[in-house]
Amino acid sequence: MHLKQSSLDFYAFTNYYREKLVNSFIKKIYQIGPSEYLFQLYRSDTKKVHLFISLTKGIMFHEAERPGEASPLALSLRRMLSERRITGIEQINFDRVVKITLHTGQELILELFREGNLIITNNGLIEYAFNQREWRNRKIIRGEPYKPPMDTNPLDFTDEEFLEKLGNSKASIVQTLATRLSLGGENAEEVVFRLGIDKDTPAKESTHRMKDLRRMINELLQESVQGKAYLYEEESVISPVELKHIRTPADKAYEDLSDGFSHYLLEYAEADKEKTPMERRIDSQRRAIGQFKEKQEELAAKGTIVMRNLQLVQSIIKELNKRIKNEKLDSITIVQNQKVESIDPVKKIAIIEIEGTPIEVDYTKSAGENGNRLFSTSKDFRNKISGALTAIEDTKKNIILEQEKPKKKKRIKQWFEIYHWFYSSEGFLVISGRDARTNEKIVKKHLKDHDLYMHADFYGAPSTIIKVEGESKPTEKTLREAASFAVSFSRGWAAGIANGSAYWVYPSQVSKTPESGEFIATGSWVIRGKRNYVLDVPLSLEIGLIELKNEKVPMICPTGVFEEDSTKIVRILPGGEKRPVAAKRISEMLGVLREEIESILPPGSTRILE
Repeated sequence: MHLKQSSLDFYAFTNYYREKLVNSFIKKIYQIGPSEYLFQLYRSDTKKVHLFISLTKGIMFHEAERPGEASPLALSLRRMLSERRITGIEQINFDRVVKITLHTGQELILELFREGNLIITNNGLIEYAFNQREWRNRKIIRGEPYKPPMDTNPLDFTDEEFLEKLGNSKASIVQTLATRLSLGGENAEEVVFRLGIDKDTPAKESTHRMKDLRRMINELLQESVQGKAYLYEEESVISPVELKHIRTPADKAYEDLSDGFSHYLLEYAEADKEKTPMERRIDSQRRAIGQFKEKQEELAAKGTIVMRNLQLVQSIIKELNKRIKNEKLDSITIVQNQKVESIDPVKKIAIIEIEGTPIEVDYTKSAGENGNRLFSTSKDFRNKISGALTAIEDTKKNIILEQEKPKKKKRIKQWFEIYHWFYSSEGFLVISGRDARTNEKIVKKHLKDHDLYMHADFYGAPSTIIKVEGESKPTEKTLREAASFAVSFSRGWAAGIANGSAYWVYPSQVSKTPESGEFIATGSWVIRGKRNYVLDVPLSLEIGLIELKNEKVPMICPTGVFEEDSTKIVRILPGGEKRPVAAKRISEMLGVLREEIESILPPGSTRILE
């Protein structure tokens, strides 16, 4: 299951929680993922709350696990935003963009679509941007005035502008509402469903329903700010409004909108991570069977009630048609002593309470036809259950076949492959620790007198060694490559930093002996004497295949190490896709096992340059 909030979700959040956020102070900021942040807020009456911001998922109150140490990016954000008071929060142009205004005149702007962006402006000019980008008509660059992605707010359209959007569209009514009115697919479907409009109707043929469409959109907006949330598991949707077009009740309803998003994030998105796609498919099919069974039994029971009360239902239908013909719809609340809950003149459906059960009755058909329709629809759900059971068995067989496939014999790995490694363009082996344990081991076991020790200018970066054998010495070229490697495998990658610095020293300068009263943790070292800095090295890597012991092996290294005419090179930068997703794509490009690629990628998300 996935979480990706819509424009309506942001409309609901900013309007429902505005009072809770205004006058809160930003205390601390944590970076808890490549594009995820936790803002600790405080106000005297609400005390401490945590605002979770994911540039790819959305925004909610959610107390995520905080890292032990602040990342360089988190420290930078703290310097810019700590102790600022929030004076306003709003959605910009009914888009997936949220603006938080601070008492200093700064604005924190969250663009929560695609890979996302976190932007800080000061007096209207961009002071910081997580992703600096430039388009033909828009620049997200430091020093430039901030311009939102959309120039106009579709909620502010006049009737003439609304009609123009419908009339000029070549798409269906749902596609037009979803894109040109920024409603998104699910909410657009809900609007047309509630109005009884076929979702495939061309938008230009719906101009006569313009006022109805605007009314229904406003109804959804009003519902969304009630602060509730509805979870639909099979569809992987959580919504601030009840989605009647799904036709099955919500699996869960939350009284607090943010609780819904938070529980969804914890209970579903995280739980699914460890499962294979086939296991997730079986879970979805099993949930569907439960829903189908419930619906089948409900419809069969309603069909039985209708058949048991044929004469009564027929007299209700007759009376309904008589009153409708005389245009007395407003007076229809009781017919034949039975409560009429609602009438939909478009679909020709009335919901009548019979034996205490609300039942949909098509008043253009006889009572017998209505009973048969309910039984027939119940049978359809029984067939769906049968189909879903068959699908589960097929999926189980596929899992068994997958398990029985002959496994490719694992190659014998070289000693340095337990670390991050590459061969420089001058042929020097460079190795780098993966964690505190290997940082400790790499120095104690492999740092020799002729080698060089490299470290990124960040706390917590890996120890990196340039192995020097024989008389040949590494030049500036290898030093810059090793520096780029050290910086790329530091926390700078997850933080999305474009450039960094590193330094190198001789082995004699690396010590485990602390100063008096100090403690050196596992994987950390004391550096004494002059540090030789390598400045402004890019966090930019490439992956290609080299031959090790007569086998093709993927090697990750700084950009420029492979020859220009080398075939099959994938270049990567920080940000973009999560590690498993990026690993899968790169493995397909290079024709190697996904596990081999995932084991060599730097920590954090990766953007693939194709």
